[in-house]
Amino acid sequence: MKIKDTKLIYCALAAGALSGQLYAAPVLEEIVVTAQKRSESVNDVPIAISAFTGNRLNELGVTDTRDLGNLIPGLTYSDSGYSTPIYTLRGIGFNDATYNATSTVGIYVDEVNLPYAVMSKGANLDIERVEVLKGPQGILYGRNTTGGLINYVSNKPSQEFEAGISAGYSSYNTYESEGYISGPLTDNLAGRLAVRGIYSDEGWQYSLTRPNDELGEKNKFSYRGALEWSPAETLEMRLVAEGWRDKSDPQAPQPIGVVPQNATIGAAAISPSISSHPLVDADTDDNRVADWDPAFEWQLNQYFDQVSLKTRWDFSADSALTLILSHGEVGDDSSYLPQSGYSVSNAEQILDASIKTTALEARIDGIWGNDIDWMIGGNISHDEGFEGHTLFVDTNSALYPVLGNNLIGSRIYTYGDFNADQYAIFANTSWQLSSTFKLDAGARYTIDERSFEGCSTEPNDSTGVGITALFSAVAATRGSINLIQKNECVTLDENGGNDVVKNSLNENNVSSRIALNWTPADDILIYLSASRGFKSGGFPVLSSSDQAQYAAVKQEELLAYELGAKNTLWDKRIQLNSALFYYDYRDKQLLTRILDPIFGPLPVLQNAPKSKVQGVEMDMTVTPFEGLLMSLAASYIETEIEEFESTGFDGQPTNFAGLPFNFSPELEYTFLVDYSFPISSNIELGFAADYSYTGETNSTLDQNPLFAHDSYNLINARIRLASLDERWKITLFGQNLTDELSTVSIIQAGDGAARYTGMTRVYGVSANYNFF
Repeated sequence: MKIKDTKLIYCALAAGALSGQLYAAPVLEEIVVTAQKRSESVNDVPIAISAFTGNRLNELGVTDTRDLGNLIPGLTYSDSGYSTPIYTLRGIGFNDATYNATSTVGIYVDEVNLPYAVMSKGANLDIERVEVLKGPQGILYGRNTTGGLINYVSNKPSQEFEAGISAGYSSYNTYESEGYISGPLTDNLAGRLAVRGIYSDEGWQYSLTRPNDELGEKNKFSYRGALEWSPAETLEMRLVAEGWRDKSDPQAPQPIGVVPQNATIGAAAISPSISSHPLVDADTDDNRVADWDPAFEWQLNQYFDQVSLKTRWDFSADSALTLILSHGEVGDDSSYLPQSGYSVSNAEQILDASIKTTALEARIDGIWGNDIDWMIGGNISHDEGFEGHTLFVDTNSALYPVLGNNLIGSRIYTYGDFNADQYAIFANTSWQLSSTFKLDAGARYTIDERSFEGCSTEPNDSTGVGITALFSAVAATRGSINLIQKNECVTLDENGGNDVVKNSLNENNVSSRIALNWTPADDILIYLSASRGFKSGGFPVLSSSDQAQYAAVKQEELLAYELGAKNTLWDKRIQLNSALFYYDYRDKQLLTRILDPIFGPLPVLQNAPKSKVQGVEMDMTVTPFEGLLMSLAASYIETEIEEFESTGFDGQPTNFAGLPFNFSPELEYTFLVDYSFPISSNIELGFAADYSYTGETNSTLDQNPLFAHDSYNLINARIRLASLDERWKITLFGQNLTDELSTVSIIQAGDGAARYTGMTRVYGVSANYNFF
């Protein structure tokens, strides 16, 4: 038996609502996925999975991973304030603004890991499908997947010539174009190249204090090139180079409340330029209004490049060796970010960062007899990175304890260097116990080694009496006579020392999973699983006065139990899936606060000893007659901290027991409908709409009312005219038709509560043409 990866098969979905093809009968047929690193029907996989084709993602206007949060209940996206995404799945997320923070939701493209969330901003170019796997996935994927996994599968080089182009125009003078070309280069070598550009010269945001000033222009480019070589029937190699550039305007937040950074002194320290600054009404319906300091040219300068090589050798009739080698680099080359939402510099910054990651995976998979599939393997990875933040704090209350700008200082520079090495071995097996029962089991042993150094300094261009003078005085109160100079660390230890903070963290763990599958009929799967996953510890990069802020946060552990069912009903016209789950969460990593006697509450990473998550999910897809497809998906998730005492948002000792997680709405659901019908022998007309609801949540663990996210509804619609042979298609679309305000996140940046909103209403048209 020859073991090969196969492509996604989408057959007989009425009017092609998911795949863009016209089918002869209203039947939902098999979807083949590689969620367990082998090809199998999605209905045979004992994991809750949400899947979308590349065509569907394009129709829904999904341009990067952040957009998936509006399509998949239980998956949410928030903005860290650094224009880097934070993903939460089933309540499992990691709300750390550190650029090099690893996510609890893994991102993979063609089995290549993107270990840092910022890398995912261009992942969905030229995609065959995306699979969202829910629950811990550490056995086969490792690399911090306690919440789940987003697995992209790109279109591969074809054996016949193919090419396509598309173009679109939408609100705010936005232009989008994409193209691909694919085909054989020699008898055993094929190639594929895809590119995309998104540009606009009109900002979608306007200034609260200067209504004619705009921000939000787009300038994004992404690419992927692949070569696939098959020198023998049993050997296949694929070389891929991919990446993106983002030089768009960063999003500015809305200032919705004044919150003194220096809470110890309070309102007396607030600059008049802040205390008298107009605010956006927290109950506004306007997504567009925001504010920023006009003295700077706010712009992103982000990049990502990656090269990977995958080799698969079928060395026997029933066994194969797979090797995957990858190297990626991501960074910011002086991105200018407005963060406070004010029209003066209060907590704005320049971000410089770079991360390099290299990984190798080797595995052997095969079949033993007629009943057992098995896989063993290992991987190693090495990451190294740097991030530096130059903060503009001209009007920040933390740096002048009496009224008047720049009394103490106007600039703070914070940096961190890190190295991370991971080593892992894993094994997984599926054993067909009988005609109706199958047992899946696996385990992974991981060693994680990390080192860090960093601190905060006062740069030469800082004005005022001097931050260094203040910290020299603080050091003296701790017993150290040390006149700190500019560009020297002001992050003090308990004795007043100001050496660069250096630390290391070495951890190991064993992830495991066992699932019992029962198939009482061909179209029914019922599974019960238990799994244990880990997210590695790490070090934050925070503006810091105390070395305690750089203490390592240790690894967190999640023990998950899940009961699920997958049912194909009504002669394959209905697919109904459901899952009930419970998570026992230990040492959850949380961004909280410590109380500094001078500067008040300061951010710090800590572990909450005990928490829990429980919930239920369901999704149903039905095609009652030819041309009509309807889909409904929903999740209800309860999160709770059971044991954790720390410092609250206001700097006071707080017992967080009984409170829910932040960025974790309880109820989310989506509804999609698509109807198409032929209007001539070669042309069809289609109508589609989707609706999503996201419940309320909060950006803070304290559930501070100022940082609350209201529930919101989003409605999108599309009308398309297309040829039945898939040669061309024209689409008119509208997104967020009711112009609903949606809150992405609310952060305290300097002396304010700064709210990031979702996109406002957008209309547009797109057209694409295929050559084959």
